[in-house]
Amino acid sequence: MTVADALRALVTSADAHELEKVMAAAGMDDAFDAAMDVFNVLAHLRRRQRELTGLYATARELTTVRAIDEVLQSIAERAQELVPSADASYIAVREEDGSFKVRASVGLTSAVFKQVQTLPGTGMAAQIARTGSSLWIRRYVDSDTIVHEEKLDAALAEDQLVSVLGVPLKIRNEVIGILYAANRFERPPSAEEYVLLEAFADHAAIALENARLFGQVDAARCAAEEDAETIRRAAGLHDRLTKLVLEGADVDEVTQEISVVFQGNVRVLQPDAQELQEAIAESWRNGHSVATDGGYVTALGAGGARLGALVLETGTLLSAPDMRNLETTAHILSLLVFRQQAIVEAEERVHGQLFRELATGGTLRDHQRLLARARGFDPDGSFVAVFARRESGRPADLAWAMSSFARSHAGLGGEHGSGAGAFLPGTDAEELARFVHDRLKHELRGGLIVCAAAPQPPVAPDAQMRLAERSAALLHSLGRVDAAFSAHELGLYSILVTPERSDELAAFLHATIGPLSEHDATHGTALLDTVHAYFREGGNLARTARTLYVHPNTVVKRLARVTALLGDDWQSPDRALELHMALQLRWLANRV
Repeated sequence: MTVADALRALVTSADAHELEKVMAAAGMDDAFDAAMDVFNVLAHLRRRQRELTGLYATARELTTVRAIDEVLQSIAERAQELVPSADASYIAVREEDGSFKVRASVGLTSAVFKQVQTLPGTGMAAQIARTGSSLWIRRYVDSDTIVHEEKLDAALAEDQLVSVLGVPLKIRNEVIGILYAANRFERPPSAEEYVLLEAFADHAAIALENARLFGQVDAARCAAEEDAETIRRAAGLHDRLTKLVLEGADVDEVTQEISVVFQGNVRVLQPDAQELQEAIAESWRNGHSVATDGGYVTALGAGGARLGALVLETGTLLSAPDMRNLETTAHILSLLVFRQQAIVEAEERVHGQLFRELATGGTLRDHQRLLARARGFDPDGSFVAVFARRESGRPADLAWAMSSFARSHAGLGGEHGSGAGAFLPGTDAEELARFVHDRLKHELRGGLIVCAAAPQPPVAPDAQMRLAERSAALLHSLGRVDAAFSAHELGLYSILVTPERSDELAAFLHATIGPLSEHDATHGTALLDTVHAYFREGGNLARTARTLYVHPNTVVKRLARVTALLGDDWQSPDRALELHMALQLRWLANRV
């Protein structure tokens, strides 16, 4: 062996024993100690070279990772590779409240420790964050240099960690996280490990900050894409709705399109709807859509007029742009509803004018006849006069229901007298009376009297309507609250409602109760009312007196005067029936 061989061995030998053999073979035993010094320096430099190579390789690798959680886990793994003597490596990230939470780890066994979060001002984290410097604690559980926190101490004890080194991750002198290297026995880190971890922490902090910034950029890009998509959807929705409105679409067609766009069930509430009243009122006050348990409500209005509400039933939470789209949609729908209401009201005015003209005895002019025919009603055809009345509910509701029914059946209708009337094509008064009664009662609920008068040329339409109206008044006087009749079905009572038979009624009343009527008129007595009450009370004097609020003797005297005027047989069955009928017809005639 030569000196050259010894020098080569000094550079390439893996351990001291191999070097010793080479030196002995070369006869250089006396230079072995000096050779060992050189060998140790070279070994240190080689180790340092490997560490730095690993450090920079790790730093380059971190720059390729953009997801924050991936970066944190990569930092923990690479730290463990750089300092393999550590039993565990973990990273705690600073939260907005100043606390630190473990987000990634290698070598930890405690599930609690992997998610532990230190309170602000406690643990090693508080001191490292305050000083911005690394900190090593020989025995964590016994240390009096930190503020202990029970949950953190328990997590360390569960994982049997004893010595802990913490290195700050800093950006612009602000601690954003801490890299920990811990052992399960007392072991101080070497100076090289200190320097290596601190250098690595600087790279790791930059990688973590880059990942955060990349995350913000990605979030901003996603938000921009979402906003662009929302704008495209809004423009598309506006174009589709505008096209529908211009093509004359109705509210139902527009709501169907809105349902498709927002992927939910859409319906329109009328202004008098009882549901969602508080949400509608709030939407009306603030001018925006209001979230409900089942979706969203947007008040509809135009020019101060309340037109109801747009209800979107969906389980999807709408974004702010989608909320604006919904509100814009509601504005378009409000204009459509307002326009349709204006058309309906104009149609209702024309329709009502034509009806009132016929019902009050007027004659339709040529242009009115054209208007009537344009609405499907033939003023020269046969039509039945129908009249409806009810004791409860708003008169306007009855008039609107009758008018709508008439329009949908090629007729004319509207408010009339004490109820609502209509002229409907046809000749069967009985069938129409029952048909109208069933339809209106289903819509309005409650008791409803409907009477119809069949066409009787040359009887004028206004006379037909009076006959139907008086027939309804007659049924009401008879105590009926829910009925459907034609005037023809009233039988004997038809004499009361038929103007052509008024002379017959007068002759019958004069022949039966004329003497009593004349006596009352001449002497101011009440014989007619007394006899009527007497018959109604079944001939009982005491009840008759109570009904008339007089003494029984007064009733006896009045009945004696009746006997003197009508004869002794006025209470016989035949005469009594005739008198009772006459008195009843007289009483009803005053009420129809």
